[in-house]
Amino acid sequence: MRNKFKIAVGDLRITIAAVLLLIYGSMMVASAEMGNSAGDTSYLIDIVIHQIGFAIIGVIVYFALVNVRIVRLAPFIYYAGFFVVAAFLLLCRLFAPVGGAYAWIPIPGIGTIQPSEFAKVFMILFAVKTIGIDHDEDNVKYFWIFMIAAFIMFFIIFKIQHDFGSAIVLFLICYCIAFIPAYKELKKIHIWMLILIVVGIVGAMILLSPPVTELLKKHSDNYMIGRFLASADPFLYQYDNGYHLIMSLVSFANGGWTGLGYGNSIHKYMNFPNPSNDFILPVIVEEFGIIGFLVLIILYGVMLYPLIAGSLRTKYLASKIIFLGVFIYFIAHFILNVGGVSGLIPLTGVPLLLISSGGSSLVASMAALGIAQNELRRNKMVRHENNSGEIQKHTTKDARR
Repeated sequence: MRNKFKIAVGDLRITIAAVLLLIYGSMMVASAEMGNSAGDTSYLIDIVIHQIGFAIIGVIVYFALVNVRIVRLAPFIYYAGFFVVAAFLLLCRLFAPVGGAYAWIPIPGIGTIQPSEFAKVFMILFAVKTIGIDHDEDNVKYFWIFMIAAFIMFFIIFKIQHDFGSAIVLFLICYCIAFIPAYKELKKIHIWMLILIVVGIVGAMILLSPPVTELLKKHSDNYMIGRFLASADPFLYQYDNGYHLIMSLVSFANGGWTGLGYGNSIHKYMNFPNPSNDFILPVIVEEFGIIGFLVLIILYGVMLYPLIAGSLRTKYLASKIIFLGVFIYFIAHFILNVGGVSGLIPLTGVPLLLISSGGSSLVASMAALGIAQNELRRNKMVRHENNSGEIQKHTTKDARR
């Protein structure tokens, strides 16, 4: 008897789009790093090998999670996992900061890992084990367990690591997920959360008003305040916090519709602090134009559409949390990165997932897609079994007749 072993690939749209984004990203990292290589071919080869290596690891993790449903693990494992993830986040404080943030742990022979990237994905799974289960009379209790855990993660990343971008992404993921459970006990809490959103929008509008920005100019030497003011009017700070943003806008204009061609970006040379990470989009647009950016949007759309469709179709709360959690994870990174380098919002320093350099974000994002794919497979199999049951039932009735 032949033993059949088959590796599932899940929804082909997600798989193909993710692989194409990885290839696109690896190409652009190679091009962007030309600005840092200064003619050193060995440095450039090392960067490309590093990026491709993590892309391969990401693909392996992706297919492993497509075929293994880790959501089945017992809840206590996730509660223990919370303390492990928090410990790794705190461990970062023992090492030297990069760009003012204590967000990385150096690993000899590999480079660095960024635990906050994995914390974002972990909190989606933690939500499944807390608010993704109907606890009868204890739904409010488990809701607050999730929210307190999310606040602890946010506090560590924001206050202790000084990683504003990752803290904002984690906050957006957890805050949006908290709206998904429709238990009647949570109705009042959700109303107050909506009020906080309105207050936040009004507060942001006030901060952008001329009187407030004039007041903040006195503290423009502060790193975060400087970025905020630069996004409001980069040309007032063209020799300071607004310089890189202006160069980014020039790159967009320089690229036009079709771009200057692969490898021909001018402003990646000395004009961007992280041309292959935070500022990879200006390099893409300068080399491939608006068309290159549209290709990026289309691939993201093809990859994320099945998650939205799955969240609307599923009857399982846990599945809905996973689908929407992963969707928010990718969209939050996309909006913060694109909005930051285009001056629509302050720069936060978050990468463009699957495109920017960085092994941690690449592996974490592929892991998130693998978890979502596994849940899509489960929902599809359940629907198939239900449909088969219905067909069998009708067939039996017809035979009795």
